[in-house]
Amino acid sequence: MNELLSSLIVCPDCKKPFSIKEQNLWRCASDGREVRIHEGRPVFTPMPETAHVYERVERGPDQGTPWRQANWKFLQEQAQGQDKDALILDVGAGHGDFAQIFSGRKYLSVDVVPYPEVDLACDFGDCIPFKENTFDMLVLMNVLEHVYHFHELLDALLYLLKPGGSLVMAVPFMIKVHQAPFDFQRYTHYSLEKMARQHGFEVTLLEGYYDPIFFLGEATRNLRFWVLPKLPRLSRWLGRGLLILIEGLVSLLKPIIGDGFVKSPGDAKNPAAIGYHLVFSKPSHSLSSGRG
Repeated sequence: MNELLSSLIVCPDCKKPFSIKEQNLWRCASDGREVRIHEGRPVFTPMPETAHVYERVERGPDQGTPWRQANWKFLQEQAQGQDKDALILDVGAGHGDFAQIFSGRKYLSVDVVPYPEVDLACDFGDCIPFKENTFDMLVLMNVLEHVYHFHELLDALLYLLKPGGSLVMAVPFMIKVHQAPFDFQRYTHYSLEKMARQHGFEVTLLEGYYDPIFFLGEATRNLRFWVLPKLPRLSRWLGRGLLILIEGLVSLLKPIIGDGFVKSPGDAKNPAAIGYHLVFSKPSHSLSSGRG
């Protein structure tokens, strides 16, 4: 088991360290709470029915969609701004898409699915196996839209974060349904700001990612894979020819329009953000949330 995790983890009920540690089971002597250890990984909660299990995809600064590449750059900048001894928890980390950014840091990862790449499996809506005010930085990248009971999660994250600490998020907006049927929400920047205040956070940064060419690409892919195959043969071949022409025009348009960019939603004057990058902070004067 990860030594850092072992030093931080506590019984979710009494917040005392587990005193009885066997190879496949830990037990709290105070209240009898047990946690199963699976391949060196504590599993606190069963995998929810609403969890989506997906295959590992290679990620990196120049891989994936423009949105994913923008996510990488944003998170890397936020990580570099943290003290070298900062405690970091990646929530909903999956297969560790962004773990490379935190190489050499005091970094832990959690997911509701016990993927091989995470340090523990836990649904924070059910229990929290850490003490209050433990982490300097929490990471939530392209996760919030997959959480149906998101209010409970945000309360848990406020509880886990040290006063003055940062919750760093990427939240998609104008992006197609993905990981179906476990894609539940889309949020405007207005709702994200209100959400932060409602749960006791302050908004330190909120920026949109804008990329008109990305939208055109999504539209042509929709035509190619979902619309044209259902047409009669003659219409399908005619449509494919016109689509090739459209895609050629889009490729000519890209050098004129340029790449995607990040900007404050208030300054962008564009209502169609691909998604948002956010930093919520826990006020330094924040009182105990009472979560356990």
